Amino acid sequence: MEGKIFIEEGKDGLGYIVFDVRQRKDVNGLTLDMIGMDVLYEPRIVSGRYESCVICSEKIGIKIVAAL
Repeated sequence: MEGKIFIEEGKDGLGYIVFDVRQRKDVNGLTLDMIGMDVLYEPRIVSGRYESCVICSEKIGIKIVAAL
């Protein structure tokens, strides 16, 4: 699996580590790999991209995204 990592600041005050992958199946697979973390939302379409988000602390979340 190939992808990019970058930082994104959210309107909610959280900082996000974003894993930008190529396919929806990669979003689904990585989300399943993170079972045990608090899920903010399961994979869905948000702002023109397919993404999921888990929280790893009170101030940092992890988003996994793929362009549509």
